[in-house]
Amino acid sequence: MAESPSTSLSSSVAAAGPAADSPAGSSSDSSPIPASGGTASGGDLATFLRFLAPNLVTAGSIVCAVLAMQAALRGDWVDACFWVLYSTITDKFDGLVARALKASTPLGVQMDSLADLLNYGFMPAALIYAWFVGHPTLGWSSGPALIALRAICVFYAVAAAFRLARFNVSKGNPDFFFGTPTTFCGGMMASFLLCAMKYGEPAWSPGFDFPGLRLFGSVRLDAWVPYMPLLLVFFSWSMLSSWRVPKGGRIANRFVNFYISALVVVGWLFALVRWLPEIVLFGGTQFLLWAVYAHFAQTPKEKPEPLFPA
Repeated sequence: MAESPSTSLSSSVAAAGPAADSPAGSSSDSSPIPASGGTASGGDLATFLRFLAPNLVTAGSIVCAVLAMQAALRGDWVDACFWVLYSTITDKFDGLVARALKASTPLGVQMDSLADLLNYGFMPAALIYAWFVGHPTLGWSSGPALIALRAICVFYAVAAAFRLARFNVSKGNPDFFFGTPTTFCGGMMASFLLCAMKYGEPAWSPGFDFPGLRLFGSVRLDAWVPYMPLLLVFFSWSMLSSWRVPKGGRIANRFVNFYISALVVVGWLFALVRWLPEIVLFGGTQFLLWAVYAHFAQTPKEKPEPLFPA
C-alpha cells in the first residue's frame, strides 16, 4: 500500500496536448479530438487513448469509494470495507499503467489524490463514525464520547487531505515517504474493522458469514474493539509526522522487501474473494513495525520540506 507509488506515478488523462487548458477562442493542432467535432487522426486517437487508460483505472478507485459509501449507508459494513480494500488495488494499478504507457501527467496526479482522499481519508472516518454510532454498546454513541468520536473522525479526514497535499507539492525522496501513506492507513482501518466483525460479536456483521479459515483461531476481539477510534488518532498523527517510511519495493533488506511484497499480493488476492482479511492486517502490522526500525536504522536523517514559506 502506498500513496502509493501510484500517487507519484499516477494516472492521468484526457489532455494529451496543451490545447486542453487553452483559453477560449485559441486553437491548437495538438488537441486529441478536434474542437470542430470532426474525426481525430489515428495518431491523435491513439495518444488520447494512451493517456485515457490510466485515468480510467483511477476512475475505478472513485467508483470504489462511491460503492463503499452506498454500502455503509445501507448498513452493509462488510461490503463497505471490502470496497475500500479493492480501491487499494486500483490505486496501485493506475500508476503501473501510467508508467507502462508513459502516460503520466500533472492532471493524473491530482485525479489520483482526489481518489485517495475519498477512499482513505473520507471513507475510513465515515465508516468508523457510522459503525460506532450504530452500535451503542461500544460506548461512543452519546455524550462526550460522541463528541470525541466526531472530532477524531474530522481530524483524521483533514490529516489525510493535508498529507496528500504535502505529498503533491514536495520533492520528496525516491526511497521513502515522510509520514505513512494514506493508502496504507485507509486499508489498515478497513482491515481492522473487518477483523473486528469476523472475530467479534456476530451481530456486528449481520447477513455475512466470513468464509475460509480463521487464522486467529478462537481469539475474540470484543474487548479491544471499543478502542478502535484511537487507531484513527494514531494514523492521523502518522500521516502528518516526519516518520521516514520505506516505499514499496525500496526496503533495504532484500528478504524483508520480498516478504512484505508477497504478503501484500496475497492479501490482495484474498481480498478479491473476500477471504482472510486478517492477512492484510497481519502484513500491514509487520510493515509498520519494519518502518519503525527503518526510520531509525536504514534511512538518512532527512526532514521534510517546510510546510509553509519561511
